[in-house]
Amino acid sequence: MTKNLSNVEYLKPFANEDLHFNIISKQNLIEKWFRNQWTKYPPPFYSSIDIRNSGFKIAPVDTNLFPAGFNNLDKELEFLYISAIQHFMERISPEISKILLITEDHTRNKFYISSIEALKSLIKKSGFDVNETKLIDLSLNLKSLNQKNNLLNVNGFIPDIIILNNDLSDGAPKSFEHIKQPILPNKNIGWNNRSKTDHFEYYSDITDNFSRLLEIDSWLIAPYFRNCGEIDFQTKQGEECLIYNAKKLFHIIQEKYDEYGITEKPYIMIKADSGTYGMGIIMINDIDSLKNLNRKQRTKMSKIKGGNKLNSVILQEGIYSYEKFKPTNHVAEPVIYSFGHNLVGGFYRMHDLKNNSENLNSPGMSFHPIPFKEACLSPNLNETIFSDTNKFYIYGVIARLAILAASKEIYNTE
Repeated sequence: MTKNLSNVEYLKPFANEDLHFNIISKQNLIEKWFRNQWTKYPPPFYSSIDIRNSGFKIAPVDTNLFPAGFNNLDKELEFLYISAIQHFMERISPEISKILLITEDHTRNKFYISSIEALKSLIKKSGFDVNETKLIDLSLNLKSLNQKNNLLNVNGFIPDIIILNNDLSDGAPKSFEHIKQPILPNKNIGWNNRSKTDHFEYYSDITDNFSRLLEIDSWLIAPYFRNCGEIDFQTKQGEECLIYNAKKLFHIIQEKYDEYGITEKPYIMIKADSGTYGMGIIMINDIDSLKNLNRKQRTKMSKIKGGNKLNSVILQEGIYSYEKFKPTNHVAEPVIYSFGHNLVGGFYRMHDLKNNSENLNSPGMSFHPIPFKEACLSPNLNETIFSDTNKFYIYGVIARLAILAASKEIYNTE
């Protein structure tokens, strides 16, 4: 797999040059602002952020606090990932030596297994003893927990800290309630409690403040969104509210398109308000397509991960992706990874069967590593505004805004 970033083409005719210049020319102001924020709101242990670049705007569309895909990162930059893990753990306690990783219950998903093996390897190379167990094993084998003095003990392994890589879609086990060891992320930030609407409300507040600092329109770095409460796509309960909010959302997006002279057609992504793996997502181009959902679409929007019922959605502004992988002409979107607030790289997600308005996080997707040696750290005004260095710095800024939103979520949960 080639590492040459020139293979990912940024379609310049759609670029908002003023937005790019405004961000890269104010690096010192931006970095100072972020340093102040991290002192107030400590970041999560790790995260991955899906970003869409339409040229006229760049914004996150999803923030995952239980990321997979570590096997898709650039292996030549392991030293960067190791350093970030060490830095994060040192800030918690220099006494940490044993880490328990609680994973999803997948037993046959080879991609997830590869991700966990890559993550465990990074933790080991960071100087920690790491053990792994599935959440289902903890839930079913309560006797094996041996919670002596409220310390989780799994088959003789007593961790100093517990890292969740299970998104708790089915809820946290009762055995977590009295465990003394720190659990990261907070057990109350799983998808059983968390909502994408809440996350993007935090993100919206943050970008409002950040945009005033940079004197830019916050819409250029944030998606519009709405939520109308409980919904059942099979019985059509709540559909009137859904249609009403979709009309409102189309209207305000079109107003922005008109303001900036954008000739593209607005679209909306309707997503499960809680959940991941690209499940429970449909795209609509107009109100009629929402009113006339077919059986297949309604079935798709009835359940999410684990067969759980989908009962709430977020209506999110669709953001076109105007980056393509040159050799194959696949539409691409960057996914940025972090340990703490330290960005460590990521990859381009691509799909040969999807267009630039569709969800790329679906079966058949492929990945192209993004090497972050310098790109996300230091923009260069001596280079063209659209250079890889400057583009990835901007992605890094957007990713950290999303991480900060998640940090505030966790802060208020705790």
